[in-house]
Amino acid sequence: AVVLPAGHRLRPQDLGGLLALGLTTVAVARRPRVAILATGDEVVPPEAAPGPGQIRDINSYAIAGQVLAAGGVPQLRGIITDDLDALRAAAAAALAENDMVVLSAGSSVSTRDVTVQVIAELGEPGVLFHGVATRPGKPTIAGAAAGKPLLGLPGNPVSAIIQFDMFGGPALYRLQGLAGAPPRPALWGRLAQNVPSESGREDYVPARLEQSADGLLVVPVFGKSNLIYTLVGADGLIVVPLNRAGLMAGELVEVRLF
Repeated sequence: AVVLPAGHRLRPQDLGGLLALGLTTVAVARRPRVAILATGDEVVPPEAAPGPGQIRDINSYAIAGQVLAAGGVPQLRGIITDDLDALRAAAAAALAENDMVVLSAGSSVSTRDVTVQVIAELGEPGVLFHGVATRPGKPTIAGAAAGKPLLGLPGNPVSAIIQFDMFGGPALYRLQGLAGAPPRPALWGRLAQNVPSESGREDYVPARLEQSADGLLVVPVFGKSNLIYTLVGADGLIVVPLNRAGLMAGELVEVRLF
């Protein structure tokens, strides 16, 4: 028997080499199934024409792409209204049938935001934390029940995508036997303009890369976390560390590539 490195995906061409070595048993990990639930009375499917006060469901499909990239199998469970009983039932069913559950929206603190209560009631240990010192994505929730990870993401798409990258991806890799996410490719360049921040908060700022006479230029793409174009028009993220109150133009910065 042979045990392949954790996280290795067995390819058809690997089988011939294993058979040539006389090895007929290979230990593998099943790809984790990840249930994705969108929440909100205002959320409608992408194919629907939004009415007044409604928005299309972006998060389910963006997160599904991230799940696939991390080796998981996304299971889109539809849109659940802002009703505690409905969300509790949908989340419990998703937990029973999958290896991980992701709830999109409802993670803040208004009376309609019930994700934290649902996660707390799904089983022990329940909510592990509610709120992170980052922007975007401060109201993110993480929990666990029945030995399975639970993630409550903010509703704004930029926040949801970045926070899944921070917490959802590493959890998926752990489920597949890795200690954490593989190293992310990154580049260094000169910052084109100032990036404001606050000490005690880690900021993730979308940025695009441009070639200049002085080398690689890093141009921040500013915008609110409900504007998906900030990620569409970016090549990666600038990370402003916790102990910095911003970055200055001309500073050498690292860009974590998508």
